[in-house]
Amino acid sequence: MSAVAAAPAPVRSRAWRIWRIAPLYQTIAYRGRFFLAPFMLGVQIYLYYLLWTAVYRGRTSVAGLDVDQAVGYVILAILLGRIRWNSRMVSKDALPQRTREGTIVYWFLRPISPGRYYMYRSVGDMAYGAMWALVGYLVALATGALQPPASAAVGAVFVVSLVLGQIILYYLGQLVDLATFWLVSNTGLTRMYSFVQDLLSGVFVPLWFLPGWLLSTASVLPFATTISVPISIYVGRIPLDQAPRHLVEEVCWVVVLALLTRFVWSRAARRVTVQGG
Repeated sequence: MSAVAAAPAPVRSRAWRIWRIAPLYQTIAYRGRFFLAPFMLGVQIYLYYLLWTAVYRGRTSVAGLDVDQAVGYVILAILLGRIRWNSRMVSKDALPQRTREGTIVYWFLRPISPGRYYMYRSVGDMAYGAMWALVGYLVALATGALQPPASAAVGAVFVVSLVLGQIILYYLGQLVDLATFWLVSNTGLTRMYSFVQDLLSGVFVPLWFLPGWLLSTASVLPFATTISVPISIYVGRIPLDQAPRHLVEEVCWVVVLALLTRFVWSRAARRVTVQGG
């Protein structure tokens, strides 16, 4: 963010125009979705609340967590998933669609690199999704469905872990999009990635409910660091004194994935082709 703030005015203006594409696209081109989104989010949270309170009926603790921690986990998982829920596949400017049409060549002719343009677009997408997630979080706190963090320190560490997790998700999603340069269509890969990511990051169910072998697999992949780790810090599943180890792991994944995507972009530039056009 500091690099953007220190950039010349034309660069900042260009970034702002790209950042606002996603909010404008969602609120103007898809007005129905704009008004339907909070209703859908509220219904989803309410149904999950009913489900997990029913699971804990007659029990004080399951898998080491009480009902408030479990409900807090699933509500936060829904809200964090909402940050990336904003569908860019319907956009006519999505990388996979541009690549299939051959119009991706214009990304390479612009005064900014395609990788930077992709980053600006993603920042706008995530900011729009984060807005809805924040609204849902405040509503959940106000209604008592979600408890606040145990302390200011826990809240601060949660935010740091959350930001790192979203950066990891950004790079993972970018790698899936870049696969279009080598595939005719990455639709199947995108669907498979979405399922695996939701499963192994703890969106569907908390990871500690998974079978041992699957939990071990998730622990060596980056997915758990994106959702499960931040929420586990928030609800107290990961004690504050153990959080630094998980933060270091997240930072390592950010560095590895950043270098990998940089390499893939350099290779993708050599494979710009037009299919059927």
